[in-house]
Amino acid sequence: MLTLNADAPAEIFSIGTEVVLGRIQDTNSSWLAERIVAGGGDLARITAVRDVPDEVESALRDAIDRGAGLIVTTGGLGPTPDDLTVEIVAGIAGCGVRSDEAVIADYRERRQIPAAEELNPSMIKMGTVPGAADVFSNPVGWARGFAVEVDGSVLFCMPGPPREVKGIFETHLARIVSEGYRGKVAIRRVRIEMFESQVSPLLQEVMDKFPNAYLKAYVAMGDGTGLPVDVVVRGADGLPPNQELKRVLGFFAALADVHGKSLEVID
Repeated sequence: MLTLNADAPAEIFSIGTEVVLGRIQDTNSSWLAERIVAGGGDLARITAVRDVPDEVESALRDAIDRGAGLIVTTGGLGPTPDDLTVEIVAGIAGCGVRSDEAVIADYRERRQIPAAEELNPSMIKMGTVPGAADVFSNPVGWARGFAVEVDGSVLFCMPGPPREVKGIFETHLARIVSEGYRGKVAIRRVRIEMFESQVSPLLQEVMDKFPNAYLKAYVAMGDGTGLPVDVVVRGADGLPPNQELKRVLGFFAALADVHGKSLEVID
């Protein structure tokens, strides 16, 4: 059973030269970040790395050395020559690689391949994992997810296609995040009829009073008369995050009232 260090920050790595070169948009990281934070995780960093083994290994080792509790990677688990995440993570974990029999059996069943028939090299590669890994099925694709623990960090690796990232997260990682970070954070989105220049001093005043709160106004989502504002609060001084959120929202509302404005909860 994987155990997250709930007090340590999380990091996300998007592995793929095509991401670094801007050939494809990294929607996975923003999607994962939102869900890890909503689940209570303290996300510290999002990084894109080329498909260069030394660079990927260095980036992941640096995250472990920084004390990241959860390190989530996407990409590099396919059948092509530049998909090397398995070998890199196995090296970091100090173990070899193995062909996972459950994954291979699943391939055969889903593609109706007889047991006596040999699998092609691509299928075998996508069924290969670090020897010490916990393996997680992919409900919407072929490349599996897997996780290893190294020096207090949990490395959870997924393939790159967004549909598969969502499938593996919702089927497996969401539970690990929920159980690992239970009760750590509360989030609300509110709307205030102010422009960015008007509301920014209020947001700073709230964060100065409540260092455990993060407030962000979304200018691009404004409607010309007001802005949505995310309020993210971690528990403090023994208070559950939902109770602390009430205090933060109350203070924010009082500041808004001074300016003749009110907060509308929209999410």
